[in-house]
Amino acid sequence: MIQQDINYFKNLDSIAKEVLTLLAQSIGVNTFFLSILNPIQSFIIKSFNRNAKLICEGDIIPYNMVYCKLVVENGLEPLVIPNLKEHDLTSGHPATKFIGNGCFMGAPLINEGEIIGTLCAFDIKPYDFKEYDLILIKSLAALISQTIILENGIIRDPLTGLYNRHFIYNYFDYQKDKQNDEMAILYIDLDHFKFFNDSFGHDAGDEVIKQAAGCLLQTVPGDSHVARIGGDEFIVLLHPSHCEDLMKSTQQSAELLLNHLSTMPIQINGNDHFVSASIGISFYPHNGTKMESLLTKADRTMYKAKESGRKNIQYYHPL
Repeated sequence: MIQQDINYFKNLDSIAKEVLTLLAQSIGVNTFFLSILNPIQSFIIKSFNRNAKLICEGDIIPYNMVYCKLVVENGLEPLVIPNLKEHDLTSGHPATKFIGNGCFMGAPLINEGEIIGTLCAFDIKPYDFKEYDLILIKSLAALISQTIILENGIIRDPLTGLYNRHFIYNYFDYQKDKQNDEMAILYIDLDHFKFFNDSFGHDAGDEVIKQAAGCLLQTVPGDSHVARIGGDEFIVLLHPSHCEDLMKSTQQSAELLLNHLSTMPIQINGNDHFVSASIGISFYPHNGTKMESLLTKADRTMYKAKESGRKNIQYYHPL
């Protein structure tokens, strides 16, 4: 998630640039970089090269080919390797075989105990890192980690991990390239959700919300945006491909959502329960060009779905 949200973070770029500049002024190696990791690849989101361009911003490198993997395996403390050919971890590493020799120092970026990336110093020549270098990169990695946590908290819902109200209301600021594309706004409200809170407690209610969120993520097309904007209310932004009919693709996706939600068993106290939803839909740009107005229209239409017996789909129509 962090990798796909990097472009939405407003302060990370400038802070990362300052961090790499400070490292470059303090440590005499060629390259410093900031990476975000997943089990498949390392994505370089910011880099500084003194002379030779060893690692560049935007590079995507297979996870098994990067020293960053060793940082993750090392745990929560920085990994320092002054001479790659002489260290047990790197002497036979594929990257070392490719570059010949060098040095590496990497500190983990940590989010809720999980390593999500690294802040690294690297060169193709050995380098004698000092104790101060280790303290510096560890401190700056902590600064980057906190920046990512704060930035992520601005756009993500803590309970479900979905996008939040702030992201949806500011969607066109985050997605300027989407302003000429058609889009369906689905306002989804779970039916009889109060029953779960009243009957089983708020922990059970939270579990229903998390499972519904997971169901939405698994069901919508890959380029959709799914958000929880409060309580048991969700928003899905659907973008049909250029060859698809907006109404037809929206209808198919909405019906699939209703079906998957209503047939998904939710286990509480050893028993299976089921939840349905009511969906109101408005369209961009046909029903408006401001997100707040489109959400209001979809919200009002969702209440028509409630009044029509729940577990159904209604489309916004001007009065």
